[in-house]
Amino acid sequence: MKPKILLIEDETMAIKIYESVLKKAGFNVDTLMLGKDALERLNKIKEGKKEKPDLVLLDLILPDVHGLEILKIAKKEKETKDIPFLILTNYVAPETKRNGKKFGAEKYIVKTDTTPAELIMTIKKHLRKKSKQ
Repeated sequence: MKPKILLIEDETMAIKIYESVLKKAGFNVDTLMLGKDALERLNKIKEGKKEKPDLVLLDLILPDVHGLEILKIAKKEKETKDIPFLILTNYVAPETKRNGKKFGAEKYIVKTDTTPAELIMTIKKHLRKKSKQ
């Protein structure tokens, strides 16, 4: 069964690139463009109405809700706290990076510093780590 990746990203071009690369690498990809939709998805997972993704790629700068808020909420709930979150952003403020780790992100990835191949390797590494737990 293909691992499920939830991509939370609002830039259309980035979505096209990441969806293409992830699908070619053998992942099922579900994309949400708004923070409110991500929060709604977390609620549905909590209620057992939606399946958990194997990993979440989370942009921080979304039009409605900051990605760190989504991360904080996900990590507080017992049904979603074990989902690995990788922050995938171009926002490079050191304090935000520290907060991402503090709130439970597995990794903070800067889009412009990471090739698609590197992203796939990072995702696979985190999925292997999760499967060993």
